[in-house]
Amino acid sequence: MPRRQQVEFLSLLGQLIQSGYSINQATNFIQQISRESSWVKDLNLELAKGKNFAFAIKPYLNNSLNFQIGMADRYGNLEKILLQLADFSEKCLKQENKIKQILRYPLVLVFLLIGIAVAVKIFLLPILSSWSNQQRVDFVDEYFWFKVLGVVLMTLLFLFYRWQSFKKMSKLKQLAFYTKIPLFGKTLNHLINYQFSLQLSMLTASGLQISQIAKDISKNNSHSVESDFAEKLVEMLEDGHSFSDYFHELSFLDPTIDIYFQQGANKELLNRNLKIYSKISYEKFLTSVDRLISLIQPLSFAIVGIGIVFLYLSMLMPMYQTLGGLNQ
Repeated sequence: MPRRQQVEFLSLLGQLIQSGYSINQATNFIQQISRESSWVKDLNLELAKGKNFAFAIKPYLNNSLNFQIGMADRYGNLEKILLQLADFSEKCLKQENKIKQILRYPLVLVFLLIGIAVAVKIFLLPILSSWSNQQRVDFVDEYFWFKVLGVVLMTLLFLFYRWQSFKKMSKLKQLAFYTKIPLFGKTLNHLINYQFSLQLSMLTASGLQISQIAKDISKNNSHSVESDFAEKLVEMLEDGHSFSDYFHELSFLDPTIDIYFQQGANKELLNRNLKIYSKISYEKFLTSVDRLISLIQPLSFAIVGIGIVFLYLSMLMPMYQTLGGLNQ
């Protein structure tokens, strides 16, 4: 199911649950008002057969959402987590739409700039060449586009090779790489720590030990990032490492979360600390996204401006050289 449709469903489901509907009542209501109700009808049929919501919704959501709903159904408060997922997914989608709107105008300018550059190369430079009364003009490199094409092809081949190597890396190593990207890395770091602390608070509320929960999650084979986190923790604990070593190994995780566990406080206080931390991380994430959005348009216009300057130089320099040749 498309991501937008997933978000719309979760958002409406969250609103209905908040209004006092049970999950079954909410999905029945959504079926009645939804334009594309065929999949919701199938979902309700599965629920009517006695299947729980986490299992019935699985074919329609992505791996990450399925994991969080499944863990909430097993260890925590499902309805509460659905509300949080609905709120978070809706805000993320709004941020994405905002970024698309901001980028629309600069992208149009970029395409216009490319069109003008091509027109200059095809129409203007040949005219300047004819003015010089030379069969071959010094400033026009007849192999220029072949060189450009060669560079582009080599770059694409290199990027394709790197991408194939990158896909073979574990998801945790991919996350570590993403968090080191300038500008975007810090934002992603806030998001990772928000989701990690939120899920830890949900899981610790169940009363089980983290090591037990990690073993359980690692056996699910859900192919989600969360299951990779669990597998890594199980692997390190079995090798004799501590929970603190886990945070040192995964550098993108905030050590503050580990401090909560080291304090040895009761589980209620630990759960409350994790929830507060997740809220703080969430606010930092939203603030960071807004800051990025505010930078996108100026950077885009700066790039377009630099392109225009180079375009004018590409026109004026040949004209200057041609006029200089005519005056001699």
